[in-house]
Amino acid sequence: MLWSPAVAGADSKPAFVTGPAIVGTPLVGSTLAVVATWTGDPVPTVKYAWGRCPPTSNTCTKIDKADAVQYTVTAADLGYRLAVQVTLTNKKGTITAASPPTAVVTAPPPPPPPAPPPPPQDPGLTGPPPLVPIAPSVTSAPSASKTPRPALMRPFPVVRIRGYFAPNGARITLLAVRGPRSAQIRVRCLGLGCPVATLALSSAPARLHPFERFLPAGTRLQISVARPGRIGKYASFLIRAHRAPIRTDRCLLPGRSRPTRCPAS
Repeated sequence: MLWSPAVAGADSKPAFVTGPAIVGTPLVGSTLAVVATWTGDPVPTVKYAWGRCPPTSNTCTKIDKADAVQYTVTAADLGYRLAVQVTLTNKKGTITAASPPTAVVTAPPPPPPPAPPPPPQDPGLTGPPPLVPIAPSVTSAPSASKTPRPALMRPFPVVRIRGYFAPNGARITLLAVRGPRSAQIRVRCLGLGCPVATLALSSAPARLHPFERFLPAGTRLQISVARPGRIGKYASFLIRAHRAPIRTDRCLLPGRSRPTRCPAS
C-alpha cells in the first residue's frame, strides 16, 4: 500500500485506458456493472448512460434514469441487448466511449413444479397399521478431531489499495482484488461519500473502479471475497483526512456472515 502527498502536475485531457465493458449476466432481475479505467488531470467526472439495443443492430435507445455504474435488468429489456456509454470530463476536455453490447437479455428459469399430493388411503382399511418392533441402535458422537477444518482459498485473495492524501479525505487511485477466478467479490460502502452502496462481481481478479476516486473522511469500505466451502478474505478501510486509511483484515469462514480472526496455518 503506497500513500503520498498530492503533487501538482501538468493538466491532461481525459483518456480511457481500458473499457468500458459490462460484467454480469444479462438476465431479468440480475445486476450488471461497468468496468473501465481512465486517466486525466484533474481527475475527470464520470457520467453513465445505459441503452437498450435491438438484437441485430447497435443503434441503442437511452433508458430513462439509468445513469449509475450499476443497472438492474428489467422485464422491459427482455429480447434486447444492453450497452452503456461513459463520458469523462475535466477542464481540459471531454471524451465519450461506449461498451460492446451484451448478449440478448433472457428470462430467469421457471420455478420447479410443486410436489405431488400424497396418494389417497384405501377406504377399505381401518385402524392404524401394526407396529413393528425396532431394535435399538447405539451411535457414538463424532469425534471433534475427525471433523476436517475448511481449507483456505487458493491462492488466498489479496486486496490492494493505493492513493494519496487529500483535504478532508483521500484520493484512491487503485483498489483491486487478486484471487481465484471462482471467487465472488462483494463490496459494501458506508457513508455520505459513497459512489454506490454495494458492488458485486462474479470472479477475480478485478479492479473496483467505482471507488477509485476521492472519498471523504468517514467513508468505510467493506470488501468480502468468498467461495463455497473455503475460507475467504475480508478487508475494511476507514478513510481519514491527511492520514492513511485504517485497514482491518479478517477471514470469512464457510456458513458464517461475520468475519473472524484467520485460523493458524
